[in-house]
Amino acid sequence: MAFKFSKTGDTVYSTTFPGIVKRDSIFVLANDYGKVPITIPNWKPEACFWDARFQSVSQSIKDLEVRTDDVWLAAYPKSGITWCQEMIWLVCNDLQYGKAATLNVDSRWSYLDLCTKKKHEGPLPMDFAPSPRFVKSHLPVALLPDQIWTVRPKMVYIRRNPKSVAVSCFHHYASIYGCTATKEQFMQAFLKDQVLSSPYHRHVIEYYHLDYPNMLHLCYEDMKRDLKSTLRRVCSFFNKSYSEDQLETLAKHLSFESLKNNKAVNFSDVTQRTLLESNRTDKLADPNYKFMRQGEVEGWKKELDQETIGKFDEWTKSKVMDPDDMKLFA
Repeated sequence: MAFKFSKTGDTVYSTTFPGIVKRDSIFVLANDYGKVPITIPNWKPEACFWDARFQSVSQSIKDLEVRTDDVWLAAYPKSGITWCQEMIWLVCNDLQYGKAATLNVDSRWSYLDLCTKKKHEGPLPMDFAPSPRFVKSHLPVALLPDQIWTVRPKMVYIRRNPKSVAVSCFHHYASIYGCTATKEQFMQAFLKDQVLSSPYHRHVIEYYHLDYPNMLHLCYEDMKRDLKSTLRRVCSFFNKSYSEDQLETLAKHLSFESLKNNKAVNFSDVTQRTLLESNRTDKLADPNYKFMRQGEVEGWKKELDQETIGKFDEWTKSKVMDPDDMKLFA
């Protein structure tokens, strides 16, 4: 068996969804991980907290055919993956803003994990996607397709401060999933690694320690501080060259103010439909119920009390064994 599945019991994930989308969770442990080229001595993956529907498609994901011209993008949820999707697609497609405006970002990308969150049977939809495929995933390294380690397509990973991720996940769960957990309940679940794609620290550390030359590591906070420097790195990684004026235009397009008003990227149709179907019309104008909410570097300082901030700091200290890895969570 490639995977071992076990029940999680009652969690915030399974008990605080008011019937909009019934969610059951499982722990997924990879038993067959020898192909993962990781540099951590004596590494073994931990069980991942995931939607129970992963079990029915786990083998299809493991056996997925990976193509040499694929472009892969991975991240723990709410770490800036949508921002990176727009950036990478435009860089790789000669800055075709017109085409990007007419195609929703998720129609330009294959979302590997989506089949684990919806009822799915048969081949994965991305099996039939034309090349070159742009593929995004929130899966940890041990759950990725085996072929990725031999084919080695270009891969980008983005990380973000854990407190920012937790706050963003809380609002995302409330708006998209209809989660009724209080902020305190959700933060406790996050600290217990009982949120999809967890454990959080292992997710970040394991990608960072891959022996994978065709990978680019990005940081959300670095992108916010100096986006043009990140754009130059991304262009170099994909062997693309653009003028300073073109990079300036791209940086403006990728600004938070621009993207939050861009219907091809901001998922306004999804959030609106979800709120209407769940009879939460009073939330339609609430900025906290937008897919793109604030896009701040330290917005968590306004949302978390000092006790919770202290718990997050102690949690990170307890999870990060190598002092050199602490820089990943600053």
